Amino acid sequence: MSMFSINIENNNKFEPWTKDFWLKIFVMTIAICIVCWVWGADYPSDTRPYIAGPLYAVVLAIVISLLNGFIKPILSYLSLPMIVSTLGLFMLVINAIIVMIAAWLMGDTFDINGFGNAFLFSIIVSVLSFILDIPRRIKKISDHLSAKHDPYRDNNPEREEATFTEYEDVTDKEE
Repeated sequence: MSMFSINIENNNKFEPWTKDFWLKIFVMTIAICIVCWVWGADYPSDTRPYIAGPLYAVVLAIVISLLNGFIKPILSYLSLPMIVSTLGLFMLVINAIIVMIAAWLMGDTFDINGFGNAFLFSIIVSVLSFILDIPRRIKKISDHLSAKHDPYRDNNPEREEATFTEYEDVTDKEE
């Protein structure tokens, strides 16, 4: 299974079969639906983003996630001097490029209508995804903290000291 994962730094793994990946897809789908419902058009337009329906929002979320996992690291590496010179703000341009590639891959089912809309779309979807993902992050942190301090967990290094005490003979002895 590790053959299909990309290890970015130490803790950030891209594994498309995990529950965490699909929860992120769900959150991104909701964010895409909200953005396209509030800002987008009901029919293909020359000025506003358009998505054909909620099912295509799921497909778009999967396409964007896969592009973020495979293409974005390459684009980030190639544009590293620009990222450093703009103190990281060029990553917003890379996100817009990812959205434009996704629109090109989706064909007529998703239309973003220009770089400016792709730029704003990526920022708004990122912020909404972050806000919608806060409860999952809080649960993940609380699970991690409770597992770390629970002496009866198998992975706790202090388990032996916490569960086993020194034996003291308290039975009546015949003298």
